Amino acid sequence: MSTGSSAVTGRAGPLVGGAAGLTVLAGLYLIIGPWVARFGGAAELAVSNTVAGLAIIALAAVRTRDTGPQALTWVLPVLGLWAAVSPLVLHYGDETSPSAGAFAGNVIAGVVVVLAGFALLRRRREA
Repeated sequence: MSTGSSAVTGRAGPLVGGAAGLTVLAGLYLIIGPWVARFGGAAELAVSNTVAGLAIIALAAVRTRDTGPQALTWVLPVLGLWAAVSPLVLHYGDETSPSAGAFAGNVIAGVVVVLAGFALLRRRREA
């Protein structure tokens, strides 16, 4: 009869902790991705990834606490979807397009955030 949180410690259960951990890792990748995957001069994508990554990390960290604003959990899948499609949506003007590694990294990180965000949403509704 576990509700996904421990009444003794006030921390989230293993499913929430695991999903939040994967979300934090994906957010970290989005922040460091421009240097790791060599975005090839796509500054808009680098800025978008940094802002989305910081927001993803903050929301995932808040989600692991039972006392935080859990109503904002729905934003995680939206940010993940943005991370996945942003290489296609952003216009680069005079800049070069992002590399294949940047595109693949964004799609993978975005899918991880979407799936983990839905797991966190589902867990929130069950609790």
